[in-house]
Amino acid sequence: MVAIVTGASSGLGLSIAELLRSRGTQVVGVSRRATADVAGDASKRETALRAIEAAERLGNIDLLVNCAGVGIFGPVGSYDDDAIAAIIDSNLIATINFCELLFPRFKEHGGTIVNVLSTAALVGKANESVYCAAKWGARGYCEALKAEAKGTKTRIIAVAPGGMNTPFWPELRPGFMDPADVAATIVDAIERPVNISELVINRR
Repeated sequence: MVAIVTGASSGLGLSIAELLRSRGTQVVGVSRRATADVAGDASKRETALRAIEAAERLGNIDLLVNCAGVGIFGPVGSYDDDAIAAIIDSNLIATINFCELLFPRFKEHGGTIVNVLSTAALVGKANESVYCAAKWGARGYCEALKAEAKGTKTRIIAVAPGGMNTPFWPELRPGFMDPADVAATIVDAIERPVNISELVINRR
């Protein structure tokens, strides 16, 4: 199996990429960091094309995990243009960008797309207005993908994790989940033969 994982240099994306590799999947990790397999902005078409080219050198691409994202939080009225663009680009446009390039080929040849959303895609949260907007947009796009995927060889899995202790936050938060545990749940869903289209992951 060959996979592309965005947001693969830290947090949940890194945990997913590492777990997939440990189970024999060849992974092309995408991140803004220079240490990534493909360094660049996941919301840019050029980055996605380079990632696909790198993955194709390993074999047929079977899996896309969209996990890129940033969180900038504050009350309504506190966001400037740059903050709004950063949130929308990383959490929504990046997901659309990679899906637009890989979904058509997955429809024909088979493949799985995992779009990592957030519980912020399910309920509005104070001080997270723009983040919620981006995640609700990504959820809507994912639901449309599911509708188009019916009767094809493509699986679409939408994942809505609750709070995790990742570099998203400046300090550890009691009660938040370990991203490695969340990654294990996601990879398990990918590998199961049954069709799992949606996961909501919270601490017990």
